[in-house]
Amino acid sequence: MIHFPPRFLGTVANVIVGLVFGLSFMTLSHADVTGTVTLQGQPKSQDESFFAKANGCGESPIRKTENWKVGPKGELGDVIVWLVDPKFAPVGTTKPTPPPETELRQLGCRYIPHVIAVQAGVPFKIINGDPTIHNIRAKVSDGPGKPPGADVFNFGQTYQGQADEKQLDQVGIFTLQCDVHNWMQCWVRVLPNPCFGVTGKDGTFTLQQSGQLADGDYKIDAWHPRFADVVEQTVHVKNGVATVQLQFDGAKSF
Repeated sequence: MIHFPPRFLGTVANVIVGLVFGLSFMTLSHADVTGTVTLQGQPKSQDESFFAKANGCGESPIRKTENWKVGPKGELGDVIVWLVDPKFAPVGTTKPTPPPETELRQLGCRYIPHVIAVQAGVPFKIINGDPTIHNIRAKVSDGPGKPPGADVFNFGQTYQGQADEKQLDQVGIFTLQCDVHNWMQCWVRVLPNPCFGVTGKDGTFTLQQSGQLADGDYKIDAWHPRFADVVEQTVHVKNGVATVQLQFDGAKSF
């Protein structure tokens, strides 16, 4: 039988404890609320092609509206998903993660992404990636079928690479549009907390800051610009982890 000196055994024990703690901490830091959003049936509208020729836009003048991003199995993109009233675990029990910076780019005389979510009062960056002038007019959206609401801000970007930070302080839905290129539009949903995400083309999402949630049941909402109402569901979070499936009914779209 081999005998090890106490100092050596103590060192080994410290290493093991450190590894266990590190693995536990890593698990916490990688915890997330994730999910998929799908569309059931067919939407009541379709994207349409149109002619929009303009210098400096860098694309074919034959363009297409961007109302729908639907995958072969109904995966629905451009859906904003958020927790209505998140409660976060005590400080020190989870690894804090800084909120990602939100950037909106104008490329080919389009807003990319077409739909974004931001927290009220938190700046986001708007970048002109085109060799032409744009203006960015933010308006309140009062709902489907209603005229655009009041202007919130309106400013110009005169050169390629210009970047400006703006923020929206009021919770709600807003549109961004360009008066120079009137087909350009972006949807912005302003939320009261940082626990949100936006689906990609594959319909999947990850909620920001969700790894820091306290255990419990939460109301989760999802919104798409072509639906008047949100989809609501309850999700159970355990150790910062949960998976949820959300579905929109195409018959309720416009």
